[in-house]
Amino acid sequence: MYLRFRQKNFKTWLQEIATLFGVEAKNCVLVLPQKTAEGFCFADSIDRSFSYVLMNAHLKENCTIHRMSNNQPGLIIFFNQIQVGDYISVRSKKDCVTDHHIKERNNIFISSSNTELELLYTAGSSIRRLGIYLSPQWITEHFDTGSKFQLEVLLGKNLKIMNKLLINDEMQIKLNKIFHTNLKNDAEKLILKTRVIDLLEDFFSMFFNVPPEIRNKELISKEDINRLKHIEQILSNEDTEKFPSITMLARIAQMSSTKLKLRFKQVYGYRLYEFYNKQRLSKAKELIEKGITPKETAYSIGFANVSNFTKSFKKEYGYTPGRLLQKTSSPK
Repeated sequence: MYLRFRQKNFKTWLQEIATLFGVEAKNCVLVLPQKTAEGFCFADSIDRSFSYVLMNAHLKENCTIHRMSNNQPGLIIFFNQIQVGDYISVRSKKDCVTDHHIKERNNIFISSSNTELELLYTAGSSIRRLGIYLSPQWITEHFDTGSKFQLEVLLGKNLKIMNKLLINDEMQIKLNKIFHTNLKNDAEKLILKTRVIDLLEDFFSMFFNVPPEIRNKELISKEDINRLKHIEQILSNEDTEKFPSITMLARIAQMSSTKLKLRFKQVYGYRLYEFYNKQRLSKAKELIEKGITPKETAYSIGFANVSNFTKSFKKEYGYTPGRLLQKTSSPK
């Protein structure tokens, strides 16, 4: 297994990795192909400049992760809990470290996203990793001059400190809670975001004199979660042919329009209309696969214009509804 990519935010990265595997990531979760590994990857964002990924897998074959430089000095931090199979190898343009001796790794590895790295795990390795990507914009906003200098010094040591930044007992407890998150539960996924931020603060407190202030720690109440689930059900309902007004949805959710839009995006990752449109396009795909024409489908899900339906469908799936119908109708 060989994965080659340029690091971007982890939600985008997850989709690219899914494409490399030839599978689909659903609800930000990538279930790894059985022939390659047993396990999953989950990615989400705190905001546009701060994203993270959970990797939990047992490898059935060697895995090479080749990260190309993206020419942007973002910061990548991995909290690693790894049972090594045969050996582990990490290569940059300046250094190469191959280790057959340390079978249990409980360390933190940091690097810049503009540094090319190649990481090899051998078959039989069990990998549990939390990765955090902080964009250049995030670093500029949160770090003062002194912290930036400390960061540059740390990054300059590259692979020389690969086994020297260790996960302490307090971090270990927080990581265990992170990896026991029920990813099917929206409330738990919100708590997960807070735990990731807390762990990052611990890291900065340990290796920097003054940790940067990290915002966006507010949790959403269970009461609001239940209200948002009601809105989700309305937008997913097959009988909802037209997008309800935000004023009406806000009244149902007992929130202001501004709060509803903000909270819905935080929980579901999409704006209200984006979510509604994805749901009805998913219905459209099912109808066409059953042999319903694109024109009939468009009208049945609330599109007044077939041309607009075709454009939306192609943007979502990468092919036109006509092509899908042709493929569905072709003899096998």
